[in-house]
Amino acid sequence: MVNWHNPSLLLNDYVALIKLNHALAGIFIWETVTTLGFELDVLRGKQHYRWTIWLYLGTRYTNLLTFIIFFIDTDGPRAPCLPFIATSFALPCASWAFASFIIVLRVTAIWNRNIVVSLLAVGVWAGGLASNMRYLVMVKSAFNPLVNACVVAHTHDALANSITVLVVDIVLLLTMLIGLLRHANKNPSGVWNLLYQQCIIWIVVAAIAEIPIMVFLILDLNDVWNEMLAVPGITILSIAASRMYRSLSKHGSITESVSVLPQFSGVSVRDSAQSRGVNTFGPVRFASATQSGSARSPADQVLQVESVPNMKTRLARLHSGMFSLFM
Repeated sequence: MVNWHNPSLLLNDYVALIKLNHALAGIFIWETVTTLGFELDVLRGKQHYRWTIWLYLGTRYTNLLTFIIFFIDTDGPRAPCLPFIATSFALPCASWAFASFIIVLRVTAIWNRNIVVSLLAVGVWAGGLASNMRYLVMVKSAFNPLVNACVVAHTHDALANSITVLVVDIVLLLTMLIGLLRHANKNPSGVWNLLYQQCIIWIVVAAIAEIPIMVFLILDLNDVWNEMLAVPGITILSIAASRMYRSLSKHGSITESVSVLPQFSGVSVRDSAQSRGVNTFGPVRFASATQSGSARSPADQVLQVESVPNMKTRLARLHSGMFSLFM
Protein backbone atom coordinates (compact mmCIF):
# COMPACT_ATOMS: atom_id res chain seq x y z
CA MET A 1 0.00 0.00 0.00
CA VAL A 2 1.44 3.36 -1.02
CA ASN A 3 1.88 5.86 1.78
CA TRP A 4 0.85 9.05 -0.01
CA HIS A 5 1.91 11.15 2.99
CA ASN A 6 5.49 9.93 3.00
CA PRO A 7 7.75 13.05 3.02
CA SER A 8 9.89 11.74 0.17
CA LEU A 9 6.81 11.03 -1.96
CA LEU A 10 5.31 14.42 -1.09
CA LEU A 11 8.49 16.10 -2.27
CA ASN A 12 8.43 14.19 -5.56
CA ASP A 13 4.75 15.06 -6.03
CA TYR A 14 5.44 18.73 -5.38
CA VAL A 15 8.30 18.75 -7.90
CA ALA A 16 5.93 17.21 -10.45
CA LEU A 17 3.35 19.92 -9.64
CA ILE A 18 5.94 22.66 -10.20
CA LYS A 19 7.03 21.19 -13.53
CA LEU A 20 3.43 20.80 -14.69
CA ASN A 21 2.55 24.39 -13.82
CA HIS A 22 5.70 25.71 -15.52
CA ALA A 23 4.74 23.82 -18.68
CA LEU A 24 1.19 25.18 -18.50
CA ALA A 25 2.53 28.68 -17.98
CA GLY A 26 4.56 28.39 -21.17
CA ILE A 27 1.50 27.18 -23.10
CA PHE A 28 -0.72 29.95 -21.75
CA ILE A 29 1.85 32.69 -22.36
CA TRP A 30 2.25 31.42 -25.94
CA GLU A 31 -1.53 31.46 -26.34
CA THR A 32 -1.74 35.00 -24.97
CA VAL A 33 1.07 36.40 -27.12
CA THR A 34 -0.04 34.74 -30.37
CA THR A 35 -3.63 36.00 -29.97
CA LEU A 36 -2.76 39.46 -28.71
CA GLY A 37 -3.69 40.84 -32.12
CA PHE A 38 -7.39 40.61 -31.20
CA GLU A 39 -7.00 43.07 -28.30
CA LEU A 40 -4.80 45.33 -30.43
CA ASP A 41 -7.40 45.33 -33.20
CA VAL A 42 -10.06 46.42 -30.71
CA LEU A 43 -7.74 49.12 -29.38
CA ARG A 44 -6.98 50.40 -32.90
CA GLY A 45 -10.63 50.25 -33.93
CA LYS A 46 -10.14 47.48 -36.51
CA GLN A 47 -12.31 45.15 -34.41
CA HIS A 48 -15.67 46.43 -33.19
CA TYR A 49 -15.69 47.33 -29.51
CA ARG A 50 -18.21 45.54 -27.32
CA TRP A 51 -18.40 45.89 -23.55
CA THR A 52 -18.14 42.10 -23.20
CA ILE A 53 -14.49 42.42 -24.22
CA TRP A 54 -13.84 43.14 -20.53
CA LEU A 55 -15.09 39.67 -19.61
CA TYR A 56 -12.78 38.24 -22.26
CA LEU A 57 -9.82 40.22 -20.94
CA GLY A 58 -10.73 39.32 -17.38
CA THR A 59 -10.66 35.56 -17.90
CA ARG A 60 -7.37 35.78 -19.83
CA TYR A 61 -5.32 38.10 -17.69
CA THR A 62 -6.43 36.94 -14.24
CA ASN A 63 -5.21 33.51 -15.30
CA LEU A 64 -1.95 35.04 -16.51
CA LEU A 65 -1.54 36.74 -13.13
CA THR A 66 -2.10 33.36 -11.48
CA PHE A 67 1.02 32.03 -13.19
CA ILE A 68 2.99 35.11 -12.17
CA ILE A 69 2.01 34.52 -8.54
CA PHE A 70 3.01 30.88 -8.93
CA PHE A 71 6.44 31.88 -10.26
CA ILE A 72 6.97 34.20 -7.31
CA ASP A 73 6.03 31.42 -4.89
CA THR A 74 8.30 28.78 -6.39
CA ASP A 75 11.14 30.83 -7.86
CA GLY A 76 11.05 34.17 -6.05
CA PRO A 77 11.75 35.47 -2.54
CA ARG A 78 9.74 34.23 0.42
CA ALA A 79 6.51 36.17 1.03
CA PRO A 80 3.81 36.10 3.75
CA CYS A 81 1.92 32.90 3.08
CA LEU A 82 -1.75 33.64 3.78
CA PRO A 83 -2.18 36.76 1.60
CA PHE A 84 -0.01 35.13 -1.04
CA ILE A 85 -2.05 31.91 -1.17
CA ALA A 86 -5.33 33.83 -0.92
CA THR A 87 -4.35 35.86 -3.97
CA SER A 88 -3.32 32.75 -5.88
CA PHE A 89 -6.81 31.33 -5.24
CA ALA A 90 -8.73 34.57 -5.84
CA LEU A 91 -7.30 35.02 -9.35
CA PRO A 92 -8.43 31.61 -10.72
CA CYS A 93 -11.83 32.18 -9.09
CA ALA A 94 -12.09 35.50 -10.91
CA SER A 95 -11.04 33.88 -14.19
CA TRP A 96 -13.79 31.28 -13.78
CA ALA A 97 -16.34 33.98 -12.89
CA PHE A 98 -15.58 36.01 -16.04
CA ALA A 99 -15.77 32.93 -18.28
CA SER A 100 -19.01 31.69 -16.72
CA PHE A 101 -20.66 35.09 -16.96
CA ILE A 102 -20.13 34.98 -20.72
CA ILE A 103 -22.25 31.81 -20.64
CA VAL A 104 -24.88 33.66 -18.56
CA LEU A 105 -25.14 36.38 -21.20
CA ARG A 106 -25.47 33.81 -23.98
CA VAL A 107 -28.19 31.96 -22.06
CA THR A 108 -30.11 35.20 -21.60
CA ALA A 109 -29.87 36.10 -25.28
CA ILE A 110 -30.70 32.61 -26.56
CA TRP A 111 -33.82 32.44 -24.39
CA ASN A 112 -34.98 35.84 -25.74
CA ARG A 113 -34.32 37.49 -22.38
CA ASN A 114 -36.94 35.38 -20.66
CA ILE A 115 -37.05 36.83 -17.17
CA VAL A 116 -37.34 33.45 -15.41
CA VAL A 117 -34.44 31.88 -17.30
CA SER A 118 -32.35 35.05 -16.97
CA LEU A 119 -32.85 35.20 -13.20
CA LEU A 120 -32.12 31.48 -12.94
CA ALA A 121 -28.86 31.86 -14.88
CA VAL A 122 -27.71 34.85 -12.85
CA GLY A 123 -28.73 33.16 -9.60
CA VAL A 124 -26.86 29.95 -10.42
CA TRP A 125 -23.77 31.94 -11.43
CA ALA A 126 -23.99 34.02 -8.22
CA GLY A 127 -24.20 30.79 -6.22
CA GLY A 128 -20.98 29.55 -7.77
CA LEU A 129 -19.32 32.89 -7.07
CA ALA A 130 -20.48 32.78 -3.45
CA SER A 131 -19.08 29.28 -3.07
CA ASN A 132 -15.71 30.45 -4.40
CA MET A 133 -15.69 33.38 -2.00
CA ARG A 134 -16.63 31.13 0.92
CA TYR A 135 -13.70 28.81 0.20
CA LEU A 136 -11.40 31.78 -0.28
CA VAL A 137 -12.23 32.94 3.25
CA MET A 138 -11.70 29.43 4.66
CA VAL A 139 -8.37 28.70 2.94
CA LYS A 140 -5.40 28.07 5.24
CA SER A 141 -1.72 28.04 4.35
CA ALA A 142 1.72 27.70 5.89
CA PHE A 143 5.35 27.67 4.84
CA ASN A 144 6.61 24.16 4.20
CA PRO A 145 10.40 23.88 4.68
CA LEU A 146 10.40 20.53 2.88
CA VAL A 147 9.52 22.19 -0.43
CA ASN A 148 10.67 25.68 0.57
CA ALA A 149 7.38 27.30 -0.46
CA CYS A 150 3.95 28.27 0.80
CA VAL A 151 1.46 25.41 0.59
CA VAL A 152 -2.28 25.12 1.13
CA ALA A 153 -3.44 23.20 4.19
CA HIS A 154 -6.57 21.04 4.36
CA THR A 155 -7.05 21.05 0.59
CA HIS A 156 -9.82 18.44 0.92
CA ASP A 157 -12.07 21.29 2.11
CA ALA A 158 -12.21 22.44 -1.53
CA LEU A 159 -14.38 19.44 -2.48
CA ALA A 160 -17.70 21.20 -1.82
CA ASN A 161 -16.59 24.20 -3.86
CA SER A 162 -15.38 21.98 -6.71
CA ILE A 163 -18.74 20.20 -6.90
CA THR A 164 -20.59 23.52 -6.82
CA VAL A 165 -18.53 25.00 -9.65
CA LEU A 166 -19.06 21.89 -11.80
CA VAL A 167 -22.82 21.92 -11.16
CA VAL A 168 -23.03 25.65 -11.97
CA ASP A 169 -21.24 25.26 -15.30
CA ILE A 170 -23.24 22.18 -16.30
CA VAL A 171 -26.57 23.82 -15.41
CA LEU A 172 -25.71 26.97 -17.38
CA LEU A 173 -24.45 25.03 -20.40
CA LEU A 174 -27.42 22.65 -20.44
CA THR A 175 -29.78 25.62 -20.19
CA MET A 176 -28.06 27.16 -23.20
CA LEU A 177 -28.19 23.84 -25.07
CA ILE A 178 -31.91 23.39 -24.37
CA GLY A 179 -32.57 26.92 -25.61
CA LEU A 180 -30.78 26.10 -28.85
CA LEU A 181 -32.43 22.71 -29.32
CA ARG A 182 -35.90 24.24 -28.92
CA HIS A 183 -35.40 25.82 -32.34
CA ALA A 184 -33.13 23.27 -34.00
CA ASN A 185 -35.62 22.60 -36.82
CA LYS A 186 -36.56 26.21 -37.53
CA ASN A 187 -33.91 27.16 -40.07
CA PRO A 188 -31.26 28.43 -37.63
CA SER A 189 -28.83 31.07 -38.80
CA GLY A 190 -25.07 30.73 -39.08
CA VAL A 191 -24.48 32.30 -35.69
CA TRP A 192 -27.01 29.89 -34.17
CA ASN A 193 -25.15 26.90 -35.61
CA LEU A 194 -21.90 28.29 -34.26
CA LEU A 195 -23.45 28.73 -30.81
CA TYR A 196 -24.66 25.14 -30.88
CA GLN A 197 -21.21 23.81 -31.78
CA GLN A 198 -19.56 25.96 -29.13
CA CYS A 199 -22.07 24.84 -26.50
CA ILE A 200 -21.26 21.17 -27.11
CA ILE A 201 -17.52 21.92 -27.03
CA TRP A 202 -17.92 23.93 -23.83
CA ILE A 203 -19.75 21.06 -22.09
CA VAL A 204 -16.98 18.64 -23.04
CA VAL A 205 -14.27 21.09 -21.97
CA ALA A 206 -15.97 21.76 -18.61
CA ALA A 207 -16.20 18.02 -17.97
CA ILE A 208 -12.54 17.44 -18.90
CA ALA A 209 -11.33 20.38 -16.81
CA GLU A 210 -13.45 20.01 -13.68
CA ILE A 211 -14.38 16.35 -13.15
CA PRO A 212 -10.76 15.15 -12.62
CA ILE A 213 -10.27 17.86 -9.98
CA MET A 214 -13.35 16.64 -8.12
CA VAL A 215 -12.25 12.99 -8.39
CA PHE A 216 -8.82 13.67 -6.86
CA LEU A 217 -10.42 15.68 -4.04
CA ILE A 218 -12.73 12.74 -3.30
CA LEU A 219 -9.75 10.34 -3.28
CA ASP A 220 -7.86 12.78 -1.01
CA LEU A 221 -4.47 11.14 -1.58
CA ASN A 222 -2.51 14.10 -0.19
CA ASP A 223 -2.56 17.90 -0.33
CA VAL A 224 -0.34 18.04 -3.42
CA TRP A 225 -2.50 15.71 -5.50
CA ASN A 226 -5.63 17.51 -4.30
CA GLU A 227 -4.45 20.64 -6.09
CA MET A 228 -2.45 19.00 -8.88
CA LEU A 229 -5.12 19.55 -11.56
CA ALA A 230 -6.56 22.86 -10.32
CA VAL A 231 -4.34 25.09 -12.45
CA PRO A 232 -4.64 22.88 -15.57
CA GLY A 233 -8.42 22.97 -15.18
CA ILE A 234 -8.78 26.73 -15.01
CA THR A 235 -6.21 27.14 -17.80
CA ILE A 236 -8.21 24.87 -20.10
CA LEU A 237 -11.42 26.77 -19.33
CA SER A 238 -9.75 30.15 -19.86
CA ILE A 239 -8.25 29.21 -23.23
CA ALA A 240 -11.50 27.61 -24.41
CA ALA A 241 -13.65 30.58 -23.32
CA SER A 242 -11.37 33.16 -24.93
CA ARG A 243 -11.08 31.20 -28.19
CA MET A 244 -14.84 30.79 -28.45
CA TYR A 245 -15.35 34.48 -27.70
CA ARG A 246 -13.01 35.46 -30.51
CA SER A 247 -14.69 33.00 -32.89
CA LEU A 248 -18.16 34.35 -32.13
CA SER A 249 -16.98 37.95 -32.46
CA LYS A 250 -16.41 37.31 -36.17
CA HIS A 251 -20.16 36.78 -36.51
CA GLY A 252 -21.24 39.57 -34.16
CA SER A 253 -21.57 38.84 -30.47
CA ILE A 254 -24.82 37.18 -29.46
CA THR A 255 -24.65 39.10 -26.22
CA GLU A 256 -25.02 42.29 -28.21
CA SER A 257 -27.79 40.97 -30.42
CA VAL A 258 -31.48 41.63 -29.91
CA SER A 259 -34.25 39.14 -30.47
CA VAL A 260 -36.62 41.76 -31.85
CA LEU A 261 -36.05 45.21 -33.25
CA PRO A 262 -36.48 47.77 -30.46
CA GLN A 263 -39.60 49.91 -30.79
CA PHE A 264 -40.29 53.32 -29.38
CA SER A 265 -42.93 55.87 -30.34
CA GLY A 266 -44.20 53.40 -32.93
CA VAL A 267 -40.96 53.51 -34.96
CA SER A 268 -38.23 50.85 -34.95
CA VAL A 269 -34.58 51.77 -34.53
CA ARG A 270 -33.77 50.39 -37.95
CA ASP A 271 -36.60 52.29 -39.67
CA SER A 272 -35.65 55.49 -37.88
CA ALA A 273 -32.01 55.15 -38.85
CA GLN A 274 -32.68 54.16 -42.44
CA SER A 275 -35.05 57.11 -42.92
CA ARG A 276 -32.00 59.30 -42.36
CA GLY A 277 -29.87 57.22 -44.73
CA VAL A 278 -27.85 55.62 -41.91
CA ASN A 279 -26.84 51.98 -42.32
CA THR A 280 -27.10 51.22 -38.62
CA PHE A 281 -26.32 47.53 -38.57
CA GLY A 282 -24.49 46.87 -41.81
CA PRO A 283 -25.22 44.02 -44.21
CA VAL A 284 -27.56 41.91 -42.10
CA ARG A 285 -30.62 39.90 -43.01
CA PHE A 286 -33.76 40.89 -41.13
CA ALA A 287 -36.87 38.80 -40.67
CA SER A 288 -40.04 40.69 -41.41
CA ALA A 289 -41.36 42.54 -38.36
CA THR A 290 -44.93 41.69 -39.38
CA GLN A 291 -45.01 38.09 -40.43
CA SER A 292 -48.30 36.27 -40.62
CA GLY A 293 -48.80 32.76 -39.36
CA SER A 294 -46.82 31.22 -36.56
CA ALA A 295 -44.46 33.23 -34.40
CA ARG A 296 -40.88 33.56 -35.52
CA SER A 297 -38.21 31.46 -33.90
CA PRO A 298 -35.44 33.23 -31.98
CA ALA A 299 -33.05 32.06 -34.70
CA ASP A 300 -35.02 34.11 -37.22
CA GLN A 301 -35.28 37.05 -34.84
CA VAL A 302 -31.63 37.36 -33.86
CA LEU A 303 -30.08 40.54 -35.16
CA GLN A 304 -26.39 40.14 -35.82
CA VAL A 305 -24.58 43.35 -35.07
CA GLU A 306 -21.98 43.93 -37.78
CA SER A 307 -21.10 47.52 -36.95
CA VAL A 308 -21.11 49.76 -33.92
CA PRO A 309 -24.28 51.87 -33.85
CA ASN A 310 -24.01 55.62 -33.55
CA MET A 311 -24.85 57.38 -30.29
CA LYS A 312 -28.42 58.25 -31.28
CA THR A 313 -29.12 54.61 -32.00
CA ARG A 314 -27.55 53.55 -28.73
CA LEU A 315 -29.79 55.99 -26.85
CA ALA A 316 -32.78 54.68 -28.74
CA ARG A 317 -31.94 51.15 -27.68
CA LEU A 318 -31.95 52.12 -24.03
CA HIS A 319 -35.64 52.92 -24.33
CA SER A 320 -36.41 49.28 -25.14
CA GLY A 321 -35.83 48.22 -21.52
CA MET A 322 -33.25 47.50 -18.88
CA PHE A 323 -31.85 44.43 -20.63
CA SER A 324 -30.97 46.55 -23.63
CA LEU A 325 -28.53 48.38 -21.41
CA PHE A 326 -26.71 45.32 -20.11
CA MET A 327 -27.00 42.94 -23.07
